Amino acid sequence: MERHPVARTERIRVTEDLLIGLRAKRVLEIGAGDFSFEYCGRRTGSAWVTADFEPPADILCELNATCVSLPVADESFDLVVCTEVLEHLLWPQALLTELHRVLVHDGRLLLSVPNVTSLSYRIAWLLGRVPSCAAAGNLPLELGNRTAYRRADAGMVGGHVIDFNPGRFRALLNLCGFAMGELHSAGIFWHRQVLPRWMVPASLSSNLITIATKHAGA
Repeated sequence: MERHPVARTERIRVTEDLLIGLRAKRVLEIGAGDFSFEYCGRRTGSAWVTADFEPPADILCELNATCVSLPVADESFDLVVCTEVLEHLLWPQALLTELHRVLVHDGRLLLSVPNVTSLSYRIAWLLGRVPSCAAAGNLPLELGNRTAYRRADAGMVGGHVIDFNPGRFRALLNLCGFAMGELHSAGIFWHRQVLPRWMVPASLSSNLITIATKHAGA
């Protein structure tokens, strides 16, 4: 399948810093097909497992379903990494509910999603343009769908289907039993890194990055 290249952006650097700071022992990474942070695990001595819908992931699992079931026991991981995945799913709450199950009682969830209310998105909407990473579902690539994938058999894997802002992101996590932590800025990325993280408030950043924790007693 044709994969999109992943640039070394501020989003990648922020996620690396957070992962290395967490130093979790048992880590599950969801959707590691395009890019995996496993190299951070090697630096911290973490036991790292990847899950995706096709090889070379360690666990193959349908993520875009009304019920997601990972073949692992309850409370198997201290940390789950799930970056740039939820916006591709019709039922992200199904995946988050399953991640809640496989995390230990005080486990953490490192997440990132594109921010539909970022500074670059606001400018694009103001100019009458649909931002390149806004939800576009299964529209063909020829119509500017930069988030879909073309399969080897000429079929398509759908792109972004849900747009997130900070409020929707927080509400979804709360619904699924997580408390969202501090939002971290990834700066502004518009075809290239335009502004660094330190110049942009997290609420206007191109991506929303956070570490969520299971609700106490959940």
